[in-house]
Amino acid sequence: MNTQLRAEPATASPEPQDGRGHVAATVVRPALPRFVLRGVSGAGFGRTFPLVGPTMLGRAADCGIHLDHPGVSREHLRLTPTAEGLLVEDLGSTNGWLLNEVPQQRAWARHGDELGIDVLRFRVVAPGVATASDAPTARSAPARKRGVSRGWWFTALGVLGTAAVLLLR
Repeated sequence: MNTQLRAEPATASPEPQDGRGHVAATVVRPALPRFVLRGVSGAGFGRTFPLVGPTMLGRAADCGIHLDHPGVSREHLRLTPTAEGLLVEDLGSTNGWLLNEVPQQRAWARHGDELGIDVLRFRVVAPGVATASDAPTARSAPARKRGVSRGWWFTALGVLGTAAVLLLR
């Protein structure tokens, strides 16, 4: 039984081409995270934290969201994005946390909800979800100009005209 191994040169598969003979490049589109925490007050103000998978929030350096604040425990919360919403679980923190100003241990947060830890506040945002303010209206009211309205001027002129008639009698 004599088996021979032959080394043949590897042939690269042809690169995908479009109809004109040009090499078609793969388009890489960034995937949006299911949820994002946006800091709305305190030390986290203006910061955005994308939540791609289960994420720990705390003071410890190995937390996915590291917040060096005295009101935050070393491992304060676990944030798990799911199709139903953002599952937020307390990990035995000293100060606890709030969902829309109500103390919680484990709760589901949804787009627009507010998470509170001590004096820190974060808004839960689901990228790509339209809010009521984003929805187009069937008939939008014209933009109101600043300043004195025409109705006020007509009223003032009416009062002055009446006063003039009474005085000239």
